[in-house]
Amino acid sequence: MATKRDYYEVLGVTKSSSPDEVKQQYRKLALKFHPDRNQSNRNQFSDAGEHFKEISEAYAVISDPEKKQAYDQYGHADGDGYSSEEVFQRARRRRKFNSNDAVAWNFKGRTLYNLGRYDDAIMCYDKAIGIDPDNADSWNNKGRAMYFLGRYYEAITSLNKAIEIDPDNAVAWNYTGRAMYHLDKYDEAIKCYDKAIGINPKDAEAWNNKGNALNSLGRYEESVSSYDKAIKIDPSYAGVWNNKGLARQPVPLELG
Repeated sequence: MATKRDYYEVLGVTKSSSPDEVKQQYRKLALKFHPDRNQSNRNQFSDAGEHFKEISEAYAVISDPEKKQAYDQYGHADGDGYSSEEVFQRARRRRKFNSNDAVAWNFKGRTLYNLGRYDDAIMCYDKAIGIDPDNADSWNNKGRAMYFLGRYYEAITSLNKAIEIDPDNAVAWNYTGRAMYHLDKYDEAIKCYDKAIGINPKDAEAWNNKGNALNSLGRYEESVSSYDKAIKIDPSYAGVWNNKGLARQPVPLELG
């Protein structure tokens, strides 16, 4: 089996790069190597599909604080090609996993979340919350898992708890807005996005999502203005360009 490349090398970033720098570099590379963009230029990018997978895998780890920490400590699990769940199990053994450790349960939940096993992830987050109910990250993670299961009211309850503990949690505000959006509560969604933007004005995703809600309310000029803000922050954010082109249409894309 071929040795995996260093994730930082794949993305062209360093361990000290900020989350925004990592995200912008990922989007730049993903846009360049996405297979759909290279159908007519196979000679130049014959391995675009494989490279895109490599980029996506690297970003999934480096963009996740807990997985990044595990990767920085253990690398590619000795280079043996383990799955995300197997990496977690090895890390758990090395860290002498303690079932009374809220951080360990939260870490396992994040691993399961990244595997799309949202129900299992929620069980782990509940374990973490039972041990440490004042951990905003566990509530936030539970809310995000609920969101992807389409359980929007429950997602809002968990996310609101995260916000109560940490009012400056921009991610929790953004996902609360996304849940409100899916419940057709567009005005409430906009308020949440504004909170996220107030905390992190360079959050292109929040500007994009606000544009979606404004578009759904028929406030088209304002929606285009929000999309333009997102584009200014991250010109390589393809989804925003698409949404701007769909302004005045009923179903913009919620990407990010």
